[in-house]
Amino acid sequence: MKKSLVCAIALSIGAAMPSFAADGALGGVASFFGSTTATVIDVPQGVVIDTLWRVPKNTQHALAEKFGDEKGLGQNLAGFVIGVPVGMVWGVPTGFLRGAKHGLGTGWEKPFSGESFIVGMGDDK
Repeated sequence: MKKSLVCAIALSIGAAMPSFAADGALGGVASFFGSTTATVIDVPQGVVIDTLWRVPKNTQHALAEKFGDEKGLGQNLAGFVIGVPVGMVWGVPTGFLRGAKHGLGTGWEKPFSGESFIVGMGDDK
């Protein structure tokens, strides 16, 4: 059911994208299908990356810094205990939005390129 919902959202968002194309008809069709395909692949990838790594790590470091010492053992332990579960919960919507943005944008600009199918660790911040 969730996969169907993600695919339906990706297709409905991708359906409006050809109206923004400045290229000819063939470029718009390739961009549309490239964007749709990249979005379908990038959304789950973004959710996994942000839920398991990016958001928990950033939340832990931000909490340790707010607790007083970013390199302190106690502050990092408290940041880990609080930040990892909170980061995993917030990683799901963050990853969904990051993956959709990356798939729609990069898939439209560079359809079917390798870059459009990988939500990188350092991009789209």
